[in-house]
Amino acid sequence: MARHEDLHVTKLRVGNPAIDTSKNVHGATFSIGAEGSNAITVSIQLTNARGKDLSIRNAVHAYLSSDANGDSLEPVSATLSVAGGTDGVLIELSTDNCFLLVSEADGDIDVVITETVGVNTFYLNLVMPDGRIVTSGAITFA
Repeated sequence: MARHEDLHVTKLRVGNPAIDTSKNVHGATFSIGAEGSNAITVSIQLTNARGKDLSIRNAVHAYLSSDANGDSLEPVSATLSVAGGTDGVLIELSTDNCFLLVSEADGDIDVVITETVGVNTFYLNLVMPDGRIVTSGAITFA
């Protein structure tokens, strides 16, 4: 005859309790500045899985696209340049279209995009550690 026992759970842990997900980058918020002298600064705040600002230095890969889905890489041109701003570090992996971004200790990164000719729209795409892509709003030069 089968024996029936009741199971009472008072505490259940899922995953590895040694992993502090509050310090892992999971997302980002973007603030796109106004165009001035052909340059636009995009301020990035890296966030954790709870949507809170990171409080630790972290890094993400990034690239520019010409569409909101991040499907069309922006080709290198003589009129386009990308540089690090006052927060964080930008390391170019491919000239002006693929980067490694390293945040400051508070998760902040600034990217300065300069377009010297014509009207153009770009999107800054961040590749999260889990492979998801987080895309900025339109970065439009008039």
